[in-house]
Amino acid sequence: MKALAYPATALLAVGATAADAADLEITLGDQAAAVHVLADSDLIGVGGADLDFGLLFNDDSDIMGSLGMLAIGSPAGDQPWTFGLGGRLYYASIDTPDRSVGALALGGSAMYHIPGHTPMAFGGDLFFAPAITTFADGDSFLHWGVRFEADVLPSATAFIGYRKVTADLDQHGDYDIDDSFHLGVRFSF
Repeated sequence: MKALAYPATALLAVGATAADAADLEITLGDQAAAVHVLADSDLIGVGGADLDFGLLFNDDSDIMGSLGMLAIGSPAGDQPWTFGLGGRLYYASIDTPDRSVGALALGGSAMYHIPGHTPMAFGGDLFFAPAITTFADGDSFLHWGVRFEADVLPSATAFIGYRKVTADLDQHGDYDIDDSFHLGVRFSF
């Protein structure tokens, strides 16, 4: 019960800020759960990008937080694609082995919007931090995922996806913080 107290408190704190956010995204998998609050960067006085505040925890008592900024747009012309470029700051507390990893990662996203009456899309994202921008007990950091989503209501989107988050730990090799499929929902405010 104590192991769930910290993630539950953090989820409530992140969720409490959703009133000012554009989107609240919740994902649940067999071994991990995550919540993300997505807001326009006007919130901090800089327009033109999306802010992403995230928290992930798994059944191994690992907790990972992230803070990112991603500029998202479509290429010129009437295209079904949207692309994003930006960065994220990650910090993970790993229970066994007792390690912590921080990383400043660069990356991007791509989403293909399927034409049709029901808005649907398929896409993914990739963020990587090499040794020079990975600190604490880590040598590198990689976060990538893919998803298929469909709008089920004007203010709610459901999706299924796969996410892999790996930290290369000093003297311990690669450690998977998450490596699983998940279901999710995104609420727009």
